[in-house]
Amino acid sequence: MRLTAGRTRLLRLLTAPTVQDRAPRVLGVDKFAFRKGCTYGAVLVDVEAGRVVDVLPDRTSGTFAAWLKEHPGAEIICRDRATAYTKAVREAAPDALEVADRRHLLQNLSAAVEKTCLQRRDCLRKRAEEETATEVAPRTSAACRRNAGRSARSPDA
Repeated sequence: MRLTAGRTRLLRLLTAPTVQDRAPRVLGVDKFAFRKGCTYGAVLVDVEAGRVVDVLPDRTSGTFAAWLKEHPGAEIICRDRATAYTKAVREAAPDALEVADRRHLLQNLSAAVEKTCLQRRDCLRKRAEEETATEVAPRTSAACRRNAGRSARSPDA
């Protein structure tokens, strides 16, 4: 039996998870696409248990803040650097500790390094050329001297 189904069809078949009255101690929040480029939501995850807690219909601060108020108890909120999530946590769970997850830390670090390299590319290129010139020049000179010595001894000369 062969059934074809796209991811949107599969998403419609999913049932909503049962939502507890209290938020997990360590709550993770991140955006996801219902339809890439069109509609985004937020997925809430119990980081310690590794399971989905709830799915929010959008990624606005109001929706997330309302959820946090209805489900108190999050001590640590693991999130990306979206300002909407920061605003919601400040408003609805001010005592919670906010942390960035490893994926977003690495993504932010990578973006910062790339931006810095692009801003300083002329300086970096000049420095690399200087280092290459100082490393290549002595080797070339020594190689030329060795080759010059060999050619002076060769019987063909």
